[in-house]
Amino acid sequence: MHTEAQIRPGQVFPKGSPFLKAKHLVAAALMAAALFCFIGLGHSSGNNGPRPVPAQEDQSTGVSRAAIEKFWTIYHGNDYAAIPEVQKELETAIQSDPDNPTLYALLGATHFWHVGEMARDPNALEPAHQKVFAQDMPTAAALFQKALDLDYYTQHPIGHINDDHLPGYLGITTVHTGQEFGDRNLIAKGDGILDFAVYEFPEFNNFNRWAAHLDDARDSDTYKKALDSLWQDIDECIGTQIDRANPDMKPYLNLVTGVGRKKACWWKGDIAPYGFEGLVLNLGNGLVKAGQIDAARVMYANAKYGENYETWPYRNTSDLTHVQHCMHPARTLRTLRH
Repeated sequence: MHTEAQIRPGQVFPKGSPFLKAKHLVAAALMAAALFCFIGLGHSSGNNGPRPVPAQEDQSTGVSRAAIEKFWTIYHGNDYAAIPEVQKELETAIQSDPDNPTLYALLGATHFWHVGEMARDPNALEPAHQKVFAQDMPTAAALFQKALDLDYYTQHPIGHINDDHLPGYLGITTVHTGQEFGDRNLIAKGDGILDFAVYEFPEFNNFNRWAAHLDDARDSDTYKKALDSLWQDIDECIGTQIDRANPDMKPYLNLVTGVGRKKACWWKGDIAPYGFEGLVLNLGNGLVKAGQIDAARVMYANAKYGENYETWPYRNTSDLTHVQHCMHPARTLRTLRH
């Protein structure tokens, strides 16, 4: 599916846009910022592991690698204040390496992160900063579109595997941009991209489809579809339909893996060591909102099956119904270093 870029970096929106009033954007943006701790983008050219390092790098490749490593250093170090610095490095790398999709994807991630944790900026309420935040989401969507176009629709060496995380990131930022500016057509466009993303990589992108609409009204069709996406995520992980009334995952723990696409389901991985706990926690939260309390209790209890549950910083959280995937990104990113 080739999608035309409908959003441009730096696009100016009308005065009086509902950026500050869109509370659903705030919740969704925090969720969106956390998505990059689910599976790391940028360490591979697809799903087969790290890119091979050329024996002798040319200057542009060296600049690109340095910018990519800088992104992961500040991201895993939770250095929110360093976002402008790494953005400059990625933009400089793009000038000398314009066909590298990872550079565009990670630059998009910086804008996603920036608006997602805007409360961390001490000057967030200043008008000038609000204008910057208002452009972050559409800019992120445009950059993910560029990364997707380069990754999917340009010539690659034999053996290249497309990065099927990218349609999910494009879809969720497109939906959030539509929500931010009250553009129903853009929301619909993003939902279409997310449906394609789920088709490509259901174990990962079903979560994106949930995150795009988690703050919609509980009785809305969009919320029901989003919640069902998390059920589908679990089903894809275990290879069958889990009991919706008693969703105990203990019978399926023999399926735990740290390789391939199924690793998105579990806790074995350096990039997202608590991805499993985050997944079941989100489904528990979603079920509470939908009024399915008994099923939610069972889903919350599944988190204890994680081998690393005892090191999960939020295992003792008293009010789980108000905690989201990876918890608050500002806190959880610190756990990625361990």
